[in-house]
Amino acid sequence: MNKMNIKKRLCKWFYLLPFTFYLLPAFFTGCAGFPIIGKKTTGKITTINENFSPDRLTDLAVIKKLAGYKKFLFISNANYTDWFEGFLRGEIVGEDGVPVANIQIMVDGIGFENAVTDVNGIYKIRFSIPIVKGLADANGKLIIHPKWESELEIKGSSYQPAVKDAPFRIYYNGNAGGVVALNEGKLPPKIVVKKITLGQYKTETKKKEAAEKPTESPAKKQDKPAPKKEDTGFGDDLFKQLENFNK
Repeated sequence: MNKMNIKKRLCKWFYLLPFTFYLLPAFFTGCAGFPIIGKKTTGKITTINENFSPDRLTDLAVIKKLAGYKKFLFISNANYTDWFEGFLRGEIVGEDGVPVANIQIMVDGIGFENAVTDVNGIYKIRFSIPIVKGLADANGKLIIHPKWESELEIKGSSYQPAVKDAPFRIYYNGNAGGVVALNEGKLPPKIVVKKITLGQYKTETKKKEAAEKPTESPAKKQDKPAPKKEDTGFGDDLFKQLENFNK
């Protein structure tokens, strides 16, 4: 009886062995619906300067994300893609240099999230850019406090940004050892905003419109040449020529 029980147990383990080799990798890679290792950091990242202020790009990492499954016969393998992730950091201050909180930052670009400045005037824009053939390249444009004019009309005061929008570019090259570059373009590390009331804004707008309006000096008006008479082909005295023609 003991020998028969041992044989039965061995047979059970023998039949379960192939399933064990399938289920364990599937469990740890997310194939079986349990993504235990569904996200992990890979790759080495270095930085270079390309109009690149310190601490502008922070918490950089190359992340593997689950992008689906590849099926082969009975086995389903997880398919991962690499993404370059991190934060674009900057600061917003008033004309006196004091940090300004609750300034909205909207980003026009794929892979970027919007942000709001904290009590220290710091904004951190999270980005996630797909890596294709070792490269990640993304263009974006920051729009600073996009609703400041409507806020001015409603509340009577708001913060007017010195820079309304600023294009930038983030680049990653994994083939060159994980090189990261930020081309800031017109995007300064510190963006200045001006506290303005509705009355001040209307006054400044009128002054600007008056300055841009073209004015003509009296001297120029006098120097204007007289308009030329239209040449009819009959000279100055039309009726006299007609009279001579009839003779």
